[in-house]
Amino acid sequence: MPSDYAKNGDSAGVSASAPVDVEELFQALRDEVRRSGADPGAGGGDEDERRVARAEAERLWPVSADRSLRLRPGVRGGLGTPVKAVLRKLMRWYVEPLAYDQRSFNAAALRLIDDLERRVAQLEGELAHLRSAEKR
Repeated sequence: MPSDYAKNGDSAGVSASAPVDVEELFQALRDEVRRSGADPGAGGGDEDERRVARAEAERLWPVSADRSLRLRPGVRGGLGTPVKAVLRKLMRWYVEPLAYDQRSFNAAALRLIDDLERRVAQLEGELAHLRSAEKR
C-alpha cells in the first residue's frame, strides 16, 4: 500500500522543490564530527590532536577474542548468555589466531609510527639548524 508521502509526491517527507547544497551539507557534517571529538587528528596535525590520536591507538591496539558478555534482560538474556559463553569458548581456537595477528600488526605499526615521528622531528631540527646557519 503506498504511503501518504508517495501519494503527495514527496520522497520520505523531504520536499523535492528545496535545493540541497551537498558540499555545504558535507562540510557541516565534517565540522560536527570534528567538534564531537570522534575524529582525532583530522584537524591538521596539532600536537594535542596527535597526542589524543596516539592515546586512542595505544588504548585500542591490544585486540582480543575475549569480550565481556552483556546480559540482556528477561528470559532471552537468561538463556542466551550461558549459550553464548559456551559458544565463545568453543570458537576461541578459531578466532584467537586472527586476534594475535592483528595485535602483532598493531604493535608493529605503532612502533613504525613512533620511529617515523622521531625521524621527522630529527629532520625538522636539522632543517631549522640549516636555515639558521643560512641566515648568518
